[in-house]
Amino acid sequence: MLGENLQKARLAQNLTQEEVAKELYFSRQAISRWEAGKTEPNLETLISLAQIYDTDLTALTEGIQPQKRKKHLNLFAGFGILLFNFVLGVWLIVAIVLVLAAVYMVLLALLLAPFLMIFATATHNPSITFINATGATGFDWWYWLLGIVGCSLTILGLPYIWKFTKLLYFWLIKYLKFNLKAVYN
Repeated sequence: MLGENLQKARLAQNLTQEEVAKELYFSRQAISRWEAGKTEPNLETLISLAQIYDTDLTALTEGIQPQKRKKHLNLFAGFGILLFNFVLGVWLIVAIVLVLAAVYMVLLALLLAPFLMIFATATHNPSITFINATGATGFDWWYWLLGIVGCSLTILGLPYIWKFTKLLYFWLIKYLKFNLKAVYN
C-alpha cells in the first residue's frame, strides 16, 4: 500500500524515479524497491518524500497495514524460566496445593462435626468418639457448643476461602502466561 501511494504521489508531481533519487541522494533502484513494496523507507526519508511530493505524511501512509511481527522462540529465556520454575515454582505450587487441601479437609471436618455428634448420640455406639467422649456416654453441652460454633464458622468462612483459592488460581495462570510470553515472543 505504501509503495502504491509513493508511486501515485511521484506521478502526480510528474517526477521520475531518477529525479527523486537525486533529490534524496538514493539510487533509482531504491526508489523502485519502495514503490514495488519490496522495502520501505525510514521515517526521515518518508518526511523528505512528503516534502518533495508536496503532500503530507498522512497521505503517503494512509491505509497502510502494520506488518505482523514474526514470533520466535527464545531458548535461553526458556531454559532459565524452566530452571527457575522447577526450583521455586513447582515446590511453591505443591506447598500451596497441600496447604489448601489441608484447609479444606479441616473445614469439612468442622462442617460435619455436629452431624457426627448427632449420629453418635442417636446410635449410642461406644466405638464412635468425639473429643474423648463416646456415643454411649453422650456429650457435654460444651462439646455441642464447640461443634455448632465450628460448623457455623465454617459456613461463614467457606466463601472467603473459596475466593482466596480462586485468586491463587488466577495469579498462577497469569504467571504462566507471563512465562510463555517471555519464552515465545
